[in-house]
Amino acid sequence: MLSMMTTVKKCQAVPDMEHGIVVGVDVSKRKIDFGAFRPEKGTKVYSVKQDATGFSIFRKLLDDLKEQGYQPWIAFEPTGPYSTCFKECLYNSGERIVQVNPYHVKRTKEVRDNSPNKTDNKDPRVIADLVWNGCYQELLNLSGVYAELRAASVEWASLSKKRTALRNEFGCLLEVWFPELASVFKDIACKSARGIVRKYPDAMSIASSRLSSVRSTLKKASSGRTVKKAEEIIAAAKTSIAPDLGQKARHCAMLNLLDMLQGIERRQEQLRNEMNEYLADLPEAKCLLSMPGVGTISVAGLFGECGNIGKFGSYGQLEKFVGLNLYEVSSGRHIGRKHISKRGRALARYLICHMAFGQIRSGGLYDDYAKELKAKGKKTGEIRVAVARKLLRKLYAMARECSMFNTARFFTEAQTEDGLSIQQGTQAKAA
Repeated sequence: MLSMMTTVKKCQAVPDMEHGIVVGVDVSKRKIDFGAFRPEKGTKVYSVKQDATGFSIFRKLLDDLKEQGYQPWIAFEPTGPYSTCFKECLYNSGERIVQVNPYHVKRTKEVRDNSPNKTDNKDPRVIADLVWNGCYQELLNLSGVYAELRAASVEWASLSKKRTALRNEFGCLLEVWFPELASVFKDIACKSARGIVRKYPDAMSIASSRLSSVRSTLKKASSGRTVKKAEEIIAAAKTSIAPDLGQKARHCAMLNLLDMLQGIERRQEQLRNEMNEYLADLPEAKCLLSMPGVGTISVAGLFGECGNIGKFGSYGQLEKFVGLNLYEVSSGRHIGRKHISKRGRALARYLICHMAFGQIRSGGLYDDYAKELKAKGKKTGEIRVAVARKLLRKLYAMARECSMFNTARFFTEAQTEDGLSIQQGTQAKAA
């Protein structure tokens, strides 16, 4: 799982100069363009449809290269759902499969011919050149439970975005339908507010309703928790500034939004149950879930994006894979500030930062550490990133050792360079 480590101590392997050959592949929605390239010469670029026939032609090219004595490497740039079927086809081929960053392809397209031209015929050659220079990333092959967790976590993230958009749209309509209701409930899309919207067509009907009717609606919607707000709601409805025109259409739109919200929330509950079942089969997942403040969605998303994080060769590889590694831009006397690269898995990085946000709150594991950083003048975003990096290191150590969280050990242990935890006063073991 190396990620373009081109340092002097540990460089990326490149194809054998005598027998190696790189098959550069550009994957689009309906077709794949590919060709076999060596540093001193190229070959014809083939274009086939992305179907069973096209995959057969691609496999035939690989067989021909093997018969000629070559050791082919397959390289492509990930294109989201368009490259998923292609990757699945290659998993069992037995060849070395690597991927290059699409950003690198875009930035280096002028190196060979000094032309900004970027076509499907040119991209395979650019991809092959990057591999020959060692600028590639090993393909992370997820299978079994980890593949299911990735699909589930991606769906969860998509549903969360849709849910937020629907809630915002519902809030905008509520500001016109009954603007005073937002001052009664802190959450404008809570169960009580939804019950009121479903029961009454406009603010005037609420104002003319009996107190017992509104109480009954709130009792049914919130299991009796917000019954006391009935009088406040009626009083707000009597003095509401809601317009009289267009309320019927707005109410219908709000009901439609509530139905879609309910469907999304029902599906998310199903996904949560499925994730719990998947994680129950992973011993390392049980270890991570033993840490306070770490829940099902976060662990499922982390394993879905990265696989078993304890299998990475070092913490530095995991950190780079997630995109939490630091970089700076310095030149001469100018020393730039350090930032995270954001070059890895975006969803995994978001989940780690979200977990870190909970850990810096009062009572969190890194509450004291966050206060120390704040006293030094660090901003909230900087504190969250710093805690996220420390938290990821701790999670990596727990998954690698397959150990449960120990509160006493957490506050007394030191850490080795690769993220493994050791007791204070003991000698660190080499990774």
